[in-house]
Amino acid sequence: MSSRTPRDGAPTIRDVAARAGVATATVSNVLTGRRSVGADKQRLVLEAVAALGYRPNHLAASLRRQQTRTIGIVVPDITNPFFTAIVRRIEEVAGAADYESVLVDCNESTVREGARLRALLARMIDGLIVAPTEDDLAAHAPLLPRLPSSVLIDRGFGTAGFDTVAADNNDAAWRGCRHLLELGHRDIALLASARELSNIRDRIAGYQRALAEAGCGGRARVVLGGHGVESSRAAIEQELRRADRPTAVFAVTYPATLGAVKAIRALDLACPDDVSLLGFDESDWMTVLRPYVSTILQPSELIADRAWQLISARLARSAAPFEHVRLPCMLAVRESTKPPPADAAARRHARRTEARHIKGRMIA
Repeated sequence: MSSRTPRDGAPTIRDVAARAGVATATVSNVLTGRRSVGADKQRLVLEAVAALGYRPNHLAASLRRQQTRTIGIVVPDITNPFFTAIVRRIEEVAGAADYESVLVDCNESTVREGARLRALLARMIDGLIVAPTEDDLAAHAPLLPRLPSSVLIDRGFGTAGFDTVAADNNDAAWRGCRHLLELGHRDIALLASARELSNIRDRIAGYQRALAEAGCGGRARVVLGGHGVESSRAAIEQELRRADRPTAVFAVTYPATLGAVKAIRALDLACPDDVSLLGFDESDWMTVLRPYVSTILQPSELIADRAWQLISARLARSAAPFEHVRLPCMLAVRESTKPPPADAAARRHARRTEARHIKGRMIA
């Protein structure tokens, strides 16, 4: 073994090769695993690395390859367990493929989203997995030509020029509303965030389809509460204060679900005795606090896996047509949904009788 010591400063791969008495390519193959190296040479290289305290210069290697092996992950709200689960899974599968992940949270702001995208581009990332704050990416038009291979998840489904992955939101809401209808509910309020998002429009459409099929198309109650928990609570609380309050609330986002719980408790209503609640997505508290919350489960891990498959293909220079993948959700029936209270039918009958009486007086 060579007794050569490294030059002033950090040791280089050449220093390791000289100390081990091997070629620099052999050192590279040992450290990267790209090619098999005999046990004796591998031992010499590793001993030299340890003796010299050598650390590979990943940035320089990235510049040579014109790759950083880094993926950017952009989400609108990291406090939402749905996005948290997706991020965790992407980091798992990306790490297994020797990719680093850089996560940014946009707090439902397109301005912040643009700033975070520019920061990621400055890091020379290889690809992006984005849950956009809005379906329309026009706000980021100057950035779009500079984006690396990108996949949109959850929102922006079907956007031209991108692979997209989302839950089958229309079917999920249809199944959720059907569950409430089968329990006997007819006055079902749907609590959503904003119609501007395609996933929310699909959930509203699925809810309305289920009502129409049950002959209740004229009884739809769509309540928009925005993206926050407190704004959702305030919106549905107004509906629950009405004399003809709904017998069930179907909250179709995670913040809406939490907001609905807070509203029901603030009004001292019993769930599900006074009002049933069907939520969206999953969190530990839903099966800790009673009643356990019935909910629609989005396939977060499958969304992450499919997004990674698509971005991996693009990173491998795939020229295949862009894919738009919808994945099915599951309904988890727990304790927060049950048949409407017995007096709900009586209240509805009284309202119809009063309405006919008033109409008769007006005609007379």
